[in-house]
Amino acid sequence: MHEFLLYMTEILNPELIINRGGLILLLAIIFTENGVFFGFFLPGDSLLFLAGMLCGLPVLDVSIYTLVGCITASAFLGYIISYLVGLKLGKWLITRPDSLFFKAKYLNMASSYFEKRQHGAIIIGRFIPVIRTFLPLCLGLIKSDFRIFMVYNLIGSIFWTSSLVLAGYFLKIIFPDLIHYLGWIIMTLVVITSIPLIREFIKIKRDHAQ
Repeated sequence: MHEFLLYMTEILNPELIINRGGLILLLAIIFTENGVFFGFFLPGDSLLFLAGMLCGLPVLDVSIYTLVGCITASAFLGYIISYLVGLKLGKWLITRPDSLFFKAKYLNMASSYFEKRQHGAIIIGRFIPVIRTFLPLCLGLIKSDFRIFMVYNLIGSIFWTSSLVLAGYFLKIIFPDLIHYLGWIIMTLVVITSIPLIREFIKIKRDHAQ
């Protein structure tokens, strides 16, 4: 049990992910969070921001253009895979009992979010944990128009990736000493990125209560 908890701590720690796996593990995590429903717990937002801060340093020695391009491609491809899984296996998934890695309420939350915002949700939803992971699965399940999905998927991938990575990158340039406070930065990001999810969850609870 102790070894499992230690493993989960490492998986959920963006700094350790980049330090130990570099660009390859970073891309794998982003692809998994966007493309596989059991990746909903992965720290996508804070990972992107931290990647921007560490870009150009020995631990992540690539250009900012390469970093943004590779992460965008991983997020984009992940959504395609998730859409196809929803298209082919969605009905089977929703009949399965809830487990640690899949809960029907997450799919319902994503569905409710899409109903309110339509295809714009594919862009905005990228910034909300859980919604980000389950939304393309939901769109595949309801057989949303694939061509329109691809357009919004590309826009959302670019916007999500570039905004967070470049925010970290330029913040490091403006305030270079912040690199020494990565732990506090990560905790702050986790809190900030959790707020939209909590608000969405409260809205859904309120709507169901009426």
